[in-house]
Amino acid sequence: MDFDFTTFPVLETERLTLRAINLEDAKAIFGLRANKEVNEFISRVPPKNLSESRAFIDEISNLVAENKGIFWVLQSNNSSELLGTIGLRNFDVADNYAEIGYEIHPDYQERGYMTEAFEEVLEFGFEKMGLKTIEAFTHKNNTASIALLDKLDFDLQTERTDENFEDNRIYKLEK
Repeated sequence: MDFDFTTFPVLETERLTLRAINLEDAKAIFGLRANKEVNEFISRVPPKNLSESRAFIDEISNLVAENKGIFWVLQSNNSSELLGTIGLRNFDVADNYAEIGYEIHPDYQERGYMTEAFEEVLEFGFEKMGLKTIEAFTHKNNTASIALLDKLDFDLQTERTDENFEDNRIYKLEK
């Protein structure tokens, strides 16, 4: 199971285009990754300026170029605004495994956008990439994320812990 993201897979849903991140997204990425609500349950240092957002974009672009991850921005088909991000990474080729990560700006939460994007990415992961298992790691108090994972039939792995983040819970979906 080798991945080749040389031709970036743009995904379309009814309301969204999931496309590659680019440097023109720096301001929107800064607004998303520096947002207090978005970061409430995430252990990361928020960017301090647009330069740090551009460095993040370069890092992600390199990850995709090296086929070590795939990362989409959620762009509204109506307004072309960047609403959030979603991606697959930490591949385990032997086990046909990937982790999914996602975030959405609070202005667009609770409108079904992430569900729409998630379903498209899950289909891509299972059908196009041949994955058998996709896992999500989320904070135990992130009720919106947990509700999304429950809605999409992910199973809580009660016997497992995230060794680096004791407050995280692991959810798994198998094909």
